[in-house]
Parts: sequence; structure tokens; C-alpha cells
Amino acid sequence: MKELVISHPDNDIATKNILKRIEEISNIKMVKIERSEQEKLGTARNHAITLANGEYICIWDDDDWYDSTRISHQYAVLKNGPFKASILLNVLLYNALSNKTYYSDYQQLAGTLLCEKQTLLQTSYLNQEKREDIYIIQYLTSQNVLFRIIDMPHLYVHIYHGDNTMGERHFHLSSMLLRVMEENTNSQVQEVTDLNQYVLIQ
Repeated sequence: MKELVISHPDNDIATKNILKRIEEISNIKMVKIERSEQEKLGTARNHAITLANGEYICIWDDDDWYDSTRISHQYAVLKNGPFKASILLNVLLYNALSNKTYYSDYQQLAGTLLCEKQTLLQTSYLNQEKREDIYIIQYLTSQNVLFRIIDMPHLYVHIYHGDNTMGERHFHLSSMLLRVMEENTNSQVQEVTDLNQYVLIQ
């Protein structure tokens, strides 16, 4: 069984309204955490992990897109094996401002992490708003419990929309080193990331 753990600032009325609507039309199990506006993202992540009831924690950033089979693929490589966590090494990066999609080679993005809760509790996110996850992957690597999944970029699309935490400079520096995807893939990414198709039923 899956559980959705959502942490948001207590003054975020839009998110409150969305969660209320989701509860009206869905039976999904949710843990809702309203935090102080001043609380740093890293601390919010740590708190959410502590309150989660599942055996595994799957990181899910609200401004990126994930394939519906992402969790099952990442869990499959851990089930009955020695590893405690998995990440995607190849992902797609989509610039929503220029409408271009890029293929990313071998980036250990903490935003694609699936990890056993007890293992994740042995480390923590930093109490800061940016780069709060820089030591998470290092810790899992040092413990030799991290499985790296290659050649499945369709499971995750990192979206640059102009208001990302890391900012425009970070995205452009990254994209300079990446391969631009062909128009067919670019069109598919544009289609699945189009927010108009995800409007909640009235």
C-alpha cells in the first residue's frame, strides 16, 4: 500500500484546497504536514520522513514529473536483495521556457531516491533551503547500499520552469553538457508535463 506524505507551508492556501479536493474524489491515504513558513526545506524533509508510516520512502518533488511505474521499477531492484536504496542515473531534463528536452548521463539526483526508511533515518537532510540533500547520496554510497539504475530516463522528467530552487544558472550550466532529444521525445515530454490534463474533476 502506498501513502502520500505532503509537507507545505501553513500559509499555502492553494495546496490546502487541492488536498481537500483530492480527499473528496480519492481514497488515497495521506499524511498532511503544515509547517511554518520559516522552516527550511531540509528540515521539512526530515520531519516528513519521520512521520511517514511506510517501510520505504520515495522522494517526490512537486514540480517534476514521474512515470506511474517509477516506484515499482525502483522497488524491484531492492526486493529480496542487499541494497537499501535506488536512484536513477539517467533522466530527462525539460526546459519549459524553451520547450527543449535533454538527456542526462550519470547524474546522481537525490530527487529520484527510493530508500528504506530505517536507512534514511540514519542520515538527514541539511537544515537549509538549497542543496539540502548533498550528503544523502554520499552517505548511502559510503554504506554500499545504493543501487544505481541506468538507461531508464523515461521514469523521471526534471522540469525547469523559471522558478526552481536551484535557479536559471544551474539549469543552463547543466544543459550545456547534455544531449538535446529528438522532436518525437520532446513532443511526448511536452504532452505528459502539460498541466491542463491534470485538472481535478469538478
